[in-house]
Order: sequence, then structure tokens, then C-alpha cells
Amino acid sequence: MSAEPPNAETPNSTGVARRVFWSSLDQKSNPRPATDAEGQSDAPKAAIDAAELLRVNRRGFLTLTGAISALAAEGCIRRPVEKILPYSRSPEYAVPGVPRSYATVTERRGEALGLIVRSHEGRPTKVEGNPEHPGTAGATDLWAQASILQLYDADRSRSPVRDGAAASVADFDAFVRVQLEAAQASAGEGLRILAEPSNSPTLLRLRDSVMRRLPKARFHTYTPVNESQVREGARIAFGTPVATRYAYDKADVVLSLDSDFLTTEAGAVAALRGFGRGRKIGSAHGSLNRLYVVESRLSCTGASADHRLRLAAGDVQRYAKLLAAELAASHGIALGEVADAASGASKDGIPAEWIRQVAAELASHRGRSLIVAGSGQPPAVHALVHVLNASLSNVGQTVRYFPVTDAAEPEQFADLAALTSDMAAGAVKTLFILGGNPCYDAPADLEFAGKLAKVPASAHLCGWRNETSMRCTWHMPRTHELEAWGDQRASDGTYSVQQPLIAPLHGGRSNIELLAGLAGAAATDGYSAVRATLSDRGLGGESAWFRTLHRGLVANSATAPLRLVPRGADTALALQQLPARKPPSRDNLEVVFAADSRMLDGRFANNAWLQELPDPITRITWDNAATLSPATAAELGVRNGAVIQLSQGDRVIEIAAWIVPGHANNSITLPLGWGRSHAGRFGNGTGFDVYPLRTSTAPHFTDGVRLKVSGRMHAIAQTQEHDSMEGRPVVIDGTLEAYKDKPNFPQYESPIPSVAPLWPTVDYSKGNQWAMNIDLTRCVGCAACVMACQAENNIPVVGKDDVARGREMSWLRIDRYYVGDEHDPEVAFQPLACQHCEEAPCENVCPVNATSHTPSGLNDIAYNRCIGTRYCMNNCPYKVRRFNFRNYNLAIPETERMQKNPNVTVRFRGVVEKCSYCVQRIQDVTIRAKREHRTIAEGEIRTACQQACPAEAIVFGDRNLPGGQLAALDQVDRRYKLLADIGTRPRTTYLAKIRNPNPNMGTGTASAKPETHG
Repeated sequence: MSAEPPNAETPNSTGVARRVFWSSLDQKSNPRPATDAEGQSDAPKAAIDAAELLRVNRRGFLTLTGAISALAAEGCIRRPVEKILPYSRSPEYAVPGVPRSYATVTERRGEALGLIVRSHEGRPTKVEGNPEHPGTAGATDLWAQASILQLYDADRSRSPVRDGAAASVADFDAFVRVQLEAAQASAGEGLRILAEPSNSPTLLRLRDSVMRRLPKARFHTYTPVNESQVREGARIAFGTPVATRYAYDKADVVLSLDSDFLTTEAGAVAALRGFGRGRKIGSAHGSLNRLYVVESRLSCTGASADHRLRLAAGDVQRYAKLLAAELAASHGIALGEVADAASGASKDGIPAEWIRQVAAELASHRGRSLIVAGSGQPPAVHALVHVLNASLSNVGQTVRYFPVTDAAEPEQFADLAALTSDMAAGAVKTLFILGGNPCYDAPADLEFAGKLAKVPASAHLCGWRNETSMRCTWHMPRTHELEAWGDQRASDGTYSVQQPLIAPLHGGRSNIELLAGLAGAAATDGYSAVRATLSDRGLGGESAWFRTLHRGLVANSATAPLRLVPRGADTALALQQLPARKPPSRDNLEVVFAADSRMLDGRFANNAWLQELPDPITRITWDNAATLSPATAAELGVRNGAVIQLSQGDRVIEIAAWIVPGHANNSITLPLGWGRSHAGRFGNGTGFDVYPLRTSTAPHFTDGVRLKVSGRMHAIAQTQEHDSMEGRPVVIDGTLEAYKDKPNFPQYESPIPSVAPLWPTVDYSKGNQWAMNIDLTRCVGCAACVMACQAENNIPVVGKDDVARGREMSWLRIDRYYVGDEHDPEVAFQPLACQHCEEAPCENVCPVNATSHTPSGLNDIAYNRCIGTRYCMNNCPYKVRRFNFRNYNLAIPETERMQKNPNVTVRFRGVVEKCSYCVQRIQDVTIRAKREHRTIAEGEIRTACQQACPAEAIVFGDRNLPGGQLAALDQVDRRYKLLADIGTRPRTTYLAKIRNPNPNMGTGTASAKPETHG
């Protein structure tokens, strides 16, 4: 949403200077006046619809008028006939209308995430975090929330395929038997298995069994977004790979070296939970942690930083060396030969204060600081980080090391290169590919797809018939993780069981089941395999098994932290061997390959929820784009939406460009996972494939890239400027220093009106009064809440064209704002949904009283009464109501209908909808409490967005409950109501964003201005 015209700092009612936020570079340079016609409209692209009406012939006119008449009569449309049939035999324990919840686990970039999955009549419908699991602590990420849609994807594979023709499971089993018999005759020579990395003890046990049975066979590991450089860095520092866990909640100072640890890196859910607790401040007397970020692209972690240095990804190693040398020279940190190896690095382009002040902060917070490096940085940087954390006494405090689950996991790009070399040489006779999609995402220089054709027999086990399946002789459907037995080991060693919640919808096998067959196990089903693993752990009894299933983990199964001392000599040698790098320039551009904030590496490409979710920074939907800085764009003549060619040698890709404030100069970020050709109806042809530019020798970033503007434009749908606040204060922020000086500064920015309401006010001092509070200091824009709301409330997707017209349906959005200089701006995120105003402007204009207030303070909508006038949308100052322009839920596949929450109405075309505070959850607990003759306990009701939020930024509850969280938050001095001056009295309130800049950093960066605020 647009903020006011950003011409200068503007005075508020008290004369205090208020910083001006802006949404985009266009809005910053060309501010729109408050009378702008587009700003007055509820749909910014309405003019397009009018133009369409004017450009029709007679036949088209009759068609359109008929459609308009049907829309006007929507309230009289007869709903589809649905037949209800009784159970012939009721499932055990199933009570219609009463959901059951089961504990399970999933894997994300090598970390286990404990989950609780809700099921209605045997249909999994919603995913939550397991509060007992160390990987989630009750929260989830957006991919866990969206995984429920993966289960019901209508484009999932339904049967085996042999050479492009349909086959049977029996045929596939016969193929496996023949290949296994041939392999046994040669001790496995010519047999290869390619799988994604796993921390499943059962899968690794079966892998070892296969290797013992077939000693000449080889097992290869690859996934495009991996932790290989992290593991190699630990091997350099300690002689062995280790799993590192960071206690962000115990760190007063955090330095991130090109690590988006809050969203896309491994362990992001636990990291965000800990970091959010370090950002909790209850009053002006409290304290905050301080975050320094050095990165090339603007990530969610960088957007949350107190100080951020934009630096090309290849130059981060220089900064790490300079920091190490400063710690040794000026603060007496004993680094030995590492200090010598780090000395002499060039300081070009790195502000001196970023070396002096950050080193001083780390040295003064020994044992309470933390340094973390991104997975894309070279192993030597990771080794240096281990040495620095140890020298700063952080190990055992904010940093702990644990044994890895798979100590034999190789460097993945080298391992895949070895496999493709053998494929080209004809040494591979049979290849089983377990999951993944290497024909799409393997490094371009390996030419995996072409070499796969030289393998006589290949089989791909995958849930979708994707690019790799199309090139294999066999494709076998793979079960979804909610359909199969499995297990996971967290980074701290905690053991969890993955249990199925539904029988496989389309048959199929799991990785464990296929490996069990190759290993010659007596029982090849996943259940028996997992039980056998538990028996090996001494937990074979029934009582232990059911306790594990109930809790989702084995209690006290975490291993003891390792006591390790980094090897300074090996680390110094690795630093000395880092290759020299030519500074990036317009003729030597750097390209960074980044895990996408929605598609990750491409595995979620057919998930419509994620396709329509706006990128947290660019706010682009249904696309990816090459992001670059305003200065680089100006120098190269690039504008938003321009299609550019990026070339390195004979490798060339085309992709649309998007200018992002805060991006490093002469560096371009390419999000992975788009441009699929065989993903499904939603993923095919969406976005741009950047893998053809990625190589096995430079998989994370490379230089020597040239850019050429093609002259063509690509239509991009982005949501940030769809609505306007017409210059009124929205995100209120201030520095910690300013907050302590004037604790109630948000009240000056959002004053309560002195004019009395036009009608008598309602007394809300009695009974349960539901309200919500959102802490902007803790929100990092990760969008887990948005995905949770989508899954909980049956919210449809509308597609790219309708998003471009301003017709997105999401009940909860996260607005992103910049403030300050366009080259080094600060960033603020603001979740925004229905504010449940006590004096709601929408209620007074509805001609049919479809929207009204409840005694508990909720703003409700009666869908069957709404006739779609949209008066309420026009009168809502927050622009949080959505209108069904089409029957989005009518055309969805039958399998996707199984995901719908039966406690939430599935809306038809022609009605307005919006956030209800998850009223179905409120009613469920209210009825239960009434039946049990008790009051509702604090925290018993949790909205979907609150429950998913890893940062604990959202609090929902009864504001009338004495001693409750909401009652306490009502007394926090930085609390404010959005647009309070117009008298709507919203039930959703905010805590102003507090930044914690280092006052000694000077004014060299935008975030070092403690005298300005909100």
C-alpha cells in the first residue's frame, strides 16, 4: 500500500518530524496526490474492465450483459446439488465434524520440522507446528503450510509409465526384480542410485544394507539447494562435518554474512523463533538484540537488520577476513595463523566503520554474540566463522555442535559430476532416481539430461511426472509425506516418526519402500522398516511406539553437544587458497543464484498458493525476476519488466528484470525454481528458468556475466501499490534511543480523534471481547501467516491476470515499505487484515445488512445475504475486503476439494469476504467451554496466523481477561491503532517497530539515524 508522497520529512500534529515511507521507486519519484482517481478506487485496474466493455461487438455485448445480469442475480443462483451418503461402516474413532490431530515430521534443507496435522473424516486439512519439537517449537514455515495442497494436487502422477506408455505396478515390480537379479550377479556393478540428501535413520540404514548387499553399486546424493559448503567448512575447521545449532535468543549481537537465516536457510523456523524472542521489548526500559547483515540481495533477514551493508556476494569473504584481522589486531582475540591469513585483504568498497564498530561490538559481547555465514559462501568462510565464534567464547553459549546424521554424505555437486561422467562413459547400466529433478536443476555444464539417454535402464520415483521422469525409461509415483511412514533426525539428534494420515491417493511407493526392496528386506513396507529402526534404538515395545506416535518424537533423544576446537592451521590454509576475484563492474557482472522465497528450488512450482503469494521484497506474484540495484539499472538502461539477456560464454538465459532498492551494485540475483516445462497446470511456463546459467564449479554465485537489454517487456503482476492509504501514517517506527526518550511516540503519529461518534457507542466491557495485536519489531515478512490463513479459510487463488487487476483474494497481506535513501533504505513489514473496527465504516453502508457486529466485537459477514454491491469495500479505509469476481472455487479439481476446511464456508461468486479472526476456532472452543461449564483459558484460542508465526509477532485473545496477554499489551506505550484518527476504533492494534542501531556507526548508512522516527 502506498504511503504519503515522499518529498521530505513531514510534521505531524505535534510538529515532530516524521519519516516518510514509500512502496516503490515509481511511487517515490512520482508521488500521487490524495485526489488521484486510482487511489479512490477499490480496484486499481477497474479501467481495464470498462475498456473491455467498450470494445465489444453486438454478440459480445449480449454475452457481457447476460453475465452482468447473472452476477446481479447471484443471490438467487441455485447451488450445485450435493448428495450426502451415510457410511456403510463408520471409520474407527471418526466423529463427523470433529477433527483429529496427528503428530508427524517433515524435512527442510537437512533439518527436521515436527508437525501436528489436523484431519477431518480422514482428510488431512491443516498443518501446524509441534510445540515439543526443537525444529519448530510450535511454529511452521510457509512451505509446511502449503504442503497440504501438494497432497491434493490434481497433477500428481497416478500410475507407472514405461517408455511413455501406461504400465502397472506389477510391471514396475517385475522391472525392479530383473534389474536386481542382474545387479546381484555382478555384485552391483553398473547399478547406481541417485537420491536427495536425507536425515532419515531408516533410509540411511537401508542404504547401507543395499551397499553391503551390492558392494560395487554406488549411491549418489544431490539436491540443487544444499548444505555442501557448510559441511565442507566444518570439515576444514574440525576435521569432520558437524550440525550447528544457533541460540539466537541468547545472542545480543548477531552478524550475518550473506545468510538469510530467517527464511530460506536451513533451520529457519527455529532461528526465527529465537531471533524473535530477542526482539521482544515490553517497555522503554527493555533491551533488544542488534543485527548486522552483509549481503548482496535484499532478503527478509537484511530487511530486519539494524545495520545492513550491501556487498557483492563474492566480496563477503573479503569482509570476513578484514573483520578477523581487526578482532585480532585491536581487541586481542587470539586467532593465531588465521589472523595472518586474513590480513592484507583489500578494503575497497567496505566502509571502515563496518570493520571497526562491528568488531568492537562482537568483542564486547563475548559469549553473547553470534556470527553465521550463508550456505552459498565458500567453505573457507564457514571455517573462519567457526574459528571466530570459538575465539569469541560463543561455543557452548550461542553456538552448539552436534554429530550429523549422515557422515558419509559427499560434496553434492562433485558427486553428481562423477555420476554424469560415468553415465557418459557407459559405466551406468541401471539408474534409480529417488525424488528430485536433475534433468531440470542439475548444473548446466554437466548436461545431465543428455547423458541420461545413454543409460539403458532408468527409473524415477517421483510424485509428479516431471522433466526427469519424461526422460527415464520408467516412472513410478512416489507417495506424499502425509501418505507414507518414515522418520527424521533433527540437527540436535531428536528422533521423530513420520506417520501417514491418509492412504495413498494414487498408489505409489516411498523412498524407504523402494530401498527396502533393493536391500532384500523381509518386509518392504514403510511401517515395518520404521519399527525396525526403533527396535534398533531399544524402543521396539508397543507402549514406546504409541508414545512416540502420540508426541511425534522420542523424548530425550537429543544427543549431547560436541566439544570441538577449530583447527587454525587448516582454516588459515583454506583462506589463503581462496581465489583472487576481479571486482564486479558493468562488463563483469556478478550473478547470485538464490533459493526462491516461494518455489525454493522448483519442487513447489505447481503449488498455486505459493505461485500467487507475493515475494516478500518485490511483491511479485506468478513470476520470478532478476533483481538489481537502481544504480546498476540506470547504468545499463534496464527498467522494471524489461526482458534482459544474461550470458556467460556460450550459456545464455532470458529473464525479466526488477529494480530493488538496497541491492548491491553490479550484482544480479536470479531466483531458482521457475520456468518449469513439466510441473503441472500451474507451474508449466511460469517464470524464467535460470538453471542453464548455473555450473557445478560456481553453483552459488559467479562473475564474468554480461547483460543485454532485449527491447521486449514482460507483464509482471505485483501487489504492493494496489491500494493507497492516501498519505496517512501506516507503519510507525523509531530507534531504541528515540523510544527511550519518548516512549509514547506512536500516539503522536496516530492520535485518537477528539470528535465524538455520530451514534451511541456499544459497551464492550463485558464478556469475551476478541482482539489481536501485531508486533512490527518481530515481524520479518516471512508470510507463514498468509499461507496458514489460506489453508485454514478456504481462500481461492485467482491467477496472474486477476492479480494484475487488483482482484487477489488473500484475507491477510503483508505490506512492505521502504524508508530513506533508495540505495540503502530501511524496510518495514506490516501484516494487514480486517481490523474488526468497533465503529466499522463498512457496516453503515451495506444496503442488506450483510456485515454487522457481534457482541464479542467481531465484524461478521453473512455470505448468503451479500449481493455484491461492494459499498463496504469502497468505504473500508484499510482496503482489506475481497470480492469474488469469479467462481474461483467452482472449477477446482475434485482432489483439491478434499483439502477444504468443513468449518469454513466455501464462497461463491458475487460476495465480499475478509478475515474473521478464525471465528470457527472461536466458536469451537466457546461451545466446548460452555459444555464443560468453564471459562475459556488464556491462549486456548489461537488464530491460524498466530499459530503459524515463528516470530511470535501475533497475539490473539480476550482483551477483557484480567492478566491476559491482550490486556497487558494494551498497556504497552508503543501500542497504536492503525488510522486511529478517523475514529474506526479497530480491534487489531500494532506495536510500533523499534530499531536498534549502533549510535557509533555514524551516518554512513540509512539505518544510523537515531534522531528520526515513524
